Amino acid sequence: MLLNINSIRECTESEGIGKRFAIWTQGCMKRCKNCCNTHMQPIIKKHIVDCDDIIEKIQYSKKNYNIEGITLLGGEPILQSKGLSYISKWCRKNNLSVILFSGYTLEEINNSNFDGSLELLKYTDVLIDGEYIDELYDEKRGFIGSSNQKIYFLSDFYTQKDFDNYKGYVSLEVIIDKNTIKINGWPSKID
Repeated sequence: MLLNINSIRECTESEGIGKRFAIWTQGCMKRCKNCCNTHMQPIIKKHIVDCDDIIEKIQYSKKNYNIEGITLLGGEPILQSKGLSYISKWCRKNNLSVILFSGYTLEEINNSNFDGSLELLKYTDVLIDGEYIDELYDEKRGFIGSSNQKIYFLSDFYTQKDFDNYKGYVSLEVIIDKNTIKINGWPSKID
């Protein structure tokens, strides 16, 4: 099974609770004003990766970085639900949490025809849903962009208290290696 991804981070502390493996998918049909990942919106082939190869990388991160889970973002992960549900199922069996960010609401996902979306929800611990709305930008919610976005606890892996610990927490990571500079997280708005 294949995924079209934009990028991954083997270990980040800016994309959810604790140390996480992050997968940014390529492609999104939503066009949220001032989206921080507009380069991930076009539905084009970016990096086609086998799901088992991603699982190998997650295993490496679990062993070497002690990650506690994965975060799925994008782009729009729901567009690639089938492959992501395969990865999320493996994570669940291996005691890793799954946090899913989607521009679609839970209701839209439940009523959608996206192949594998309901199975993906089955293996998701936390869903953060809803389009990013620039006028509702809210730094007080940590790594959640706008106040309209809702948090759904689909398992008992995390609680609201876990998320409350990140209120007002805004993080930006800069990763420099010999060939590239990578930036991720949610920087504060500069007025």
